[in-house]
Amino acid sequence: MMRRSRWGFLVMAAIALVTGCQSTEEPGQHEESNMRLHYMEIVCLDVDAQCTALERVHGLSFGPPVADLGQARVAEVSDGSLIGVRAPLAEHEKPIIRTYVEVEDIARAVEEAEAAGAVIAYPPTRQGDTGTWAIYILGDVQFGLWQPQAES
Repeated sequence: MMRRSRWGFLVMAAIALVTGCQSTEEPGQHEESNMRLHYMEIVCLDVDAQCTALERVHGLSFGPPVADLGQARVAEVSDGSLIGVRAPLAEHEKPIIRTYVEVEDIARAVEEAEAAGAVIAYPPTRQGDTGTWAIYILGDVQFGLWQPQAES
C-alpha cells in the first residue's frame, strides 16, 4: 500500500510539473525557430570503440583526427551536421556529450544565455578556419554555440 502511495505521488508530481511548464503565451507569438545542430561532440576515454559503435549502429564514417577539433575523429550526417569523437584534452575533463547549436551572432547568443542565468564556461573562441564556438552551463547541462566561418 505504501509503495502504491509513493507511485501515485510521483505520477501526480510529474503531471503537475508538465502542466506547470506549459506556456501561457499564444501560439505564434515568437518567430519560428531555425535552430540547427551544427556539431555533437563526444568526449570519451575510448575513441576507437565509440567510433566503431557509431559506424555500426548509425552507418557513419569517421575520418582521421582533426587538429582544429581537439584531435576529434569527425563524421558528417546526411543533414550536414557533424559528430566528433575525441579523448579528454585535460585530466580534469570528464566524458560528456555536448551539442553545439548553430547561431548567426555568437556574441549576442552568449549575452542571451547569460541573461537567462547561464554561466559562460568558454567565451567565443575562434576555431581555425571552421568558425567560432562558446560553451555555457545552465544548471547541470552544458551547451555549445557555434557560429560558422563566413564564406569569402
